[in-house]
Amino acid sequence: MREAERGRGRTGARRALVLVSAAAVSTALLTGCGTKKADDTAGSTGTPAPVATTTGAEATPSPSATPSADASPSATATASPTAGRSASPSASAGKSGKPSPTATPSSAKPSTGTKPADPAPKAAPAPPPGPAAVVPAPAPTPKPGPVAPTPPPAPPTPHVPPLQSGCTPTKPQPDEPKEAVGAALTAAAGQPRTLNLSNGGTDKLPPLPVSLVKAIAWQESGWQSGILACDGGIGTMQIMPATVSWMNSKFGTTSDPKTLNGNVQLGTQLLDWLVAYYGDSSFGGKYDLSPDPATGKTPLLDLVISAYNAGAGNVHYNTVTDPATGATTGSLVIPNPGYVANVKALMSSAPWTKAG
Repeated sequence: MREAERGRGRTGARRALVLVSAAAVSTALLTGCGTKKADDTAGSTGTPAPVATTTGAEATPSPSATPSADASPSATATASPTAGRSASPSASAGKSGKPSPTATPSSAKPSTGTKPADPAPKAAPAPPPGPAAVVPAPAPTPKPGPVAPTPPPAPPTPHVPPLQSGCTPTKPQPDEPKEAVGAALTAAAGQPRTLNLSNGGTDKLPPLPVSLVKAIAWQESGWQSGILACDGGIGTMQIMPATVSWMNSKFGTTSDPKTLNGNVQLGTQLLDWLVAYYGDSSFGGKYDLSPDPATGKTPLLDLVISAYNAGAGNVHYNTVTDPATGATTGSLVIPNPGYVANVKALMSSAPWTKAG
């Protein structure tokens, strides 16, 4: 009887143990499902971790009709809570859902949920300022003097005075007396003139040497006011037709080359123009025709005399600078040196004073 009661007591105890174990397994399963649902609700992208379910299943002891001496409520009760606690950490250990056997709460890095923004890159330091660019100053432009306009093209051949040509000149009109011619030449040479420049300005010209004007007239025509040369030269100063309009426009006059006064006026105007042209272009605006005190030479006078006969386009003044000393010397390009020598000789001898 007592053995029977003991047997019924043991059977009841085993049944109670089985019920307790089943309850523990159910609790673990419910806990794992609740954890998974919470993780899914929080937005986890991982798949359900099979570890929790497997662990829970292995922790459940199989019911056995045969009592085991080793089985005890404490061992079974310990296995179930452990399985329930490990289910949630294993499922949330990584986004892959796979268990991480080495992960521990101490080694896991907390997730803030937001990646911190990268710090703004620092601006590169400005390079040190370099030396200021040096802008070369423009070359100074020399201030020109009252340079006369470029002369017209030179004639193919210099004018040949009628007394030196092989062609016999004509006399369209009678000659004026030598005294009248001399007086007209003296008056025209002593006139200060104003030259109209092509840039709109003017140039004041000094009187001409009377000896120069009279020597040119003597060389050209022998003071014959009515003579006409074969090449077209007119009167006392042998004015060429093209020179008439040119000089009248430059000096603002209306001189007639066929009259004595008009003829000598045009001739002296041409001499004045040549003085200004060569004086400005070659001698720094100096119009002095007198000899150089140091050398006794008369370069400006020679240029003027030569160009009156040959044309300014054929007469030039060139300068050469010695690189060793820096001294500048000039050279004349004169196509008619004989004409220049004759006029200068006439200036000294003055044959008109001896003429009858």
